[in-house]
Amino acid sequence: MTYTSEERETICRYDHVDNNWDVYSCVQKHMTKLNKIAKPYWEEKEGDRVTAAKWKLNGSQVRFAMERQISDEQRAAMAERARERFGK
Repeated sequence: MTYTSEERETICRYDHVDNNWDVYSCVQKHMTKLNKIAKPYWEEKEGDRVTAAKWKLNGSQVRFAMERQISDEQRAAMAERARERFGK
């Protein structure tokens, strides 16, 4: 099945008792990343193309991160430190 942009989703469900995640996705970008982490236990295909899949991940394989806001001044200071450190 082909999904429209409005239908595409990734769903992560955490099981506290077993400390694992059940992840479903039909978003190609997410599927590519998940395939690098684990092998899916279920796939939906359209011909040879996988359009959706499900993965089981252990509790430590999913992380949440704050979005980092860097000002132009901070970015320039980081670039200068990198030039000093690596000599480029």
